[in-house]
Amino acid sequence: MFNIALVGFGAIGYRYYQALEKINLNKRIFIVDKNLKAFDRLNKNEKNNLVKISHKLSFLPKKIDLLIVATTCNNRVKLFSELKNLVKFKNLIIEKPLTQSPNELKKLNEFLKNKKNSWVNTDRRSLAVYREIKKQIQIKKKISMKVSGYSWGICCNGLHFVDLFSYLTNKNISGINEKKKLIWVKSKRQNFYELENGNLQIKFEKHDLFLLSMKKFKNNKSPMRITIKNGDKIFNIIENADNIILFKKSKKIIYRNDFTSIKMTKIIKKILISNQSSLPRYFNSTKLFMPLINFYLEKWRKFKKKSLKVPIT
Repeated sequence: MFNIALVGFGAIGYRYYQALEKINLNKRIFIVDKNLKAFDRLNKNEKNNLVKISHKLSFLPKKIDLLIVATTCNNRVKLFSELKNLVKFKNLIIEKPLTQSPNELKKLNEFLKNKKNSWVNTDRRSLAVYREIKKQIQIKKKISMKVSGYSWGICCNGLHFVDLFSYLTNKNISGINEKKKLIWVKSKRQNFYELENGNLQIKFEKHDLFLLSMKKFKNNKSPMRITIKNGDKIFNIIENADNIILFKKSKKIIYRNDFTSIKMTKIIKKILISNQSSLPRYFNSTKLFMPLINFYLEKWRKFKKKSLKVPIT
């Protein structure tokens, strides 16, 4: 019997729960959210002996096979400081972004320093389309990748593409520049902010990643577009909700883009059975996130001078 703890039951937390439901292993699911109304989405039949809910961390079992943290990142350090005294977990999946400041990230690193089986849910490196592209890339030649879309949330979702580019280049971040000035805008979530309407250049030694977020006009529904250049090779990708289309020269290849709940079913089952995952390990992600959160905080302080944190989620 596997004990699985899901902390945070908002929109993303519920996607994890949908994935957990599909896994045909003997399991007990323990869900924690401080907002009891979050559990209204569960029907009476789901609140049974194998699915337990609470607003308190103290109700979790002492030993956990998989801990999933799907909370907002503003209280991550506090959360892990409490969990440290309550439970022992074998495996961990944590949602991005990781923290709201470099100091918090250092503290989180300290909590997780002995937890080798810890992964961050930035899963594009595990998608078939990008695995195929990696096989065709010549690493000795410069790689350039441009990611563009409308109001897609660089602070929240940028780590997805930063991790993907690190996977493609086998390099870490060496510099960050604004090619076109980004501006702070209010996020959909109350009291949180995002960087939009600009162009961020992220250097990986000789390789370049460009993150472009353009202002979203009313009723504008546009997919994410990714262009990868490597020598004379050009890969154009369109990411839609249900598929990913790869254009290379005259070829067009369509890959299925599964919902998060379906993707995570496979990922979680593999972790439970083998303690292995195709997701990036936490300490690889934290190396990428540190320069990003430093940049975000420095830019936020131009907006709010004395801030110790940047209110991203």
